[in-house]
Amino acid sequence: MPISYAKGFRIDEFQGYKKITILSPWQKSEGVSLEYYLLPRSKEIPSELKGKQIIRTPVQKIICLSTSHIGFLRALGKTSSLIGLSGADLVSDTTVQRAIKENRVKDVGYDQGLNYETILALKPDLIMAYGVGGEVTGVINKLKDLKLNVILNGEYLEKTPLAKTEWIKLVGVLFDKEKEATEYFTNIEKKYLQEKNEVAKVNFHPLVLTGLPFKDSWWMAGGNSNLAQLITDAGGEFIWKDNTSSEAFVVSLEDVIVRAAKADYWINCGTVNSISELLAADNRFSSFPQVKKGTIYNNNLAVNKSGGNDYWENGVIRPDLVLSDLIKIFHPEIDSTRNFNFYKKIN
Repeated sequence: MPISYAKGFRIDEFQGYKKITILSPWQKSEGVSLEYYLLPRSKEIPSELKGKQIIRTPVQKIICLSTSHIGFLRALGKTSSLIGLSGADLVSDTTVQRAIKENRVKDVGYDQGLNYETILALKPDLIMAYGVGGEVTGVINKLKDLKLNVILNGEYLEKTPLAKTEWIKLVGVLFDKEKEATEYFTNIEKKYLQEKNEVAKVNFHPLVLTGLPFKDSWWMAGGNSNLAQLITDAGGEFIWKDNTSSEAFVVSLEDVIVRAAKADYWINCGTVNSISELLAADNRFSSFPQVKKGTIYNNNLAVNKSGGNDYWENGVIRPDLVLSDLIKIFHPEIDSTRNFNFYKKIN
C-alpha cells in the first residue's frame, strides 16, 4: 500500500496475505521493527507463516489501549467493533460513551494496571497498544503469553500531522477497509493542504510558546515534532524551532521565561481554563507578555464533563480542523468568520 507521509509502518502484500511492519515502535527504538501477518479468516495458515504473529482479518472485536485509537475507528465506521479500552472516563466519542454506559465496552485498566482477567474474558481478536518506552515489551509479552494478539500503533511518534493521520491506512487494512481508509486520508490531505496554502505567503510569522510545567519539569515539544510542524503550517514560528528532536524534552523554567519574553502567543497550556488557574500553577507567569496581552489559547474547547478531550481523538484524524484553529489564532485577518473546533481563548 502506498504510504506518503508516515514513517512508522509499512504494508506489503503477498500471495494470499499481507504483512505489516512497525518501525521504531516507541521512543528511542531506532532499528527495532515488529512484524504482523494479516490472513483472511477463511484461509489456512500457509507453511511460510508458521510461528509468525498472525492476525485474522477482518478484525471483529478490538481492545484499544489509547483513546486516540478511537478516532481511527470512528473515521472507518468501526466503533461497533470496540469491546474494551483504557481510560473509559476520558472518552469523548458519544457513541462509545453510550456503549460504555450500556456495558458493551469495558474498561480494561491502564499501563501496569491492566486487568488481564477482563481482557481474557472479552476474547478480543486484537489489542491495539502503544509504547512510550521499551517497558511496553513487558506488557506485550504478558499478553502474548495469554495467547492474545497485540499490535503497536505508533502514530504519536510521527513528525507531521498528515503522517499521524495516515495511520488510518494501517487500521483500515485490519478491518478490510483499505479502500475506505485511503479515500478518507486523501480527502483529509486535500483539506489540510488547502488550509496550509492559505497562509503560505504571509509576511508575519508570530512566535509561539507551548506547554506548561508538570511537577517542576517543562516538557517542550521537539523542534522537529508534529506540533512544531502544525505551528509552521499555520504560519507561525515555534519558540524552540532550533531544536532538532522530534521527541519532547525538558527545559528549565528560566529558559522558558527568556524565550517567552519574545513570544506572541501561548498555546496548549495543559488543562487550564482561565488566567487565574494559570497563575495558580505558578505566579511567575504573571510576567509573561502573553498573560498581559491576552494571547493564550488552549486546545480544550471540546472537553466533556469527565475530562475526555476530543482533541486527542478526532483531532488525530482531522488535522485540517486543528490547523484551521491555529490559523484563526495566528492570522485572524485571513478569515474572521471561521469557528474554533478544538481551541478556545483563555481569559
